[in-house]
Amino acid sequence: MINTNRRDGFYHRIVSVTETTLWVEYQKIRHSKILWITTVAILFITLICGLFMYILKDPDQARRLGLLGAKAQIFGGAADWANFFNLILTIISMAGLVIFGFIFVWIFGREFSNKTVNDFLSLPTTRTDIVLAKITTAAIWSMALILIVFIFILIIGVILDLPGGSPEIILDGLTKMIITGLLSIPLCIPFGLVASATRGYLPSVGCIFLVIILVQVIDTLGHGVYFPWSIPALYSGAAEALTGIESATPGFISYTLVILVGIVSLVLLRSWWRNADQI
Repeated sequence: MINTNRRDGFYHRIVSVTETTLWVEYQKIRHSKILWITTVAILFITLICGLFMYILKDPDQARRLGLLGAKAQIFGGAADWANFFNLILTIISMAGLVIFGFIFVWIFGREFSNKTVNDFLSLPTTRTDIVLAKITTAAIWSMALILIVFIFILIIGVILDLPGGSPEIILDGLTKMIITGLLSIPLCIPFGLVASATRGYLPSVGCIFLVIILVQVIDTLGHGVYFPWSIPALYSGAAEALTGIESATPGFISYTLVILVGIVSLVLLRSWWRNADQI
């Protein structure tokens, strides 16, 4: 027979350790400026998209504004809820990788820049718990930004009185935003691995921008479905909806690659932190 008290004690220990490590990560975020920087950055991007919608409501004004108006026509299409969400999804699928990537880089890299890693590794908490707490915190933080953007979209859309705001379109937009965010999160774990392995920020930030460049090149060559970091943008279909240019549709292999990137990166990250004091 299974010892119930022993089993319950084991579960209690796991929950207790998880709550403690998450609380520690939360305190670090709460007292950091990076929380407000990422929030302001993604809200600013949303505000720019709202500006495009505002311009598109008056084509004559768009033409008078010259280049800005022309860009709004290219990226916005028409001033309605569907195109507003498509524009936001296009931005999130790319800028999301950058902002989410910075979050993962900061969460892992700060321990080295602040010289707290040695004290951190001397704690009785297991290295696996530390890694999982950091990744969980980064994932929650990233998805919270998505929800903040959605609320901001609703406010801007109501202020601009955009047409076509049916519950179906809004729910579809929210669903695509959430899934796009969930697809982006595993792809940002490697940036945390680079930040840990190089013990700092700069190499991992360089990796983020290298990936963004590769996304553009590989998508142009028509092989984006096989490059995991292209999948969020291809899934949303936002770029195709806005430009009318047909793009590849990700399938089973594409999503499998995203999952594999997350799993492999997590295993390597856990392995690195387990041996960090010997490296």
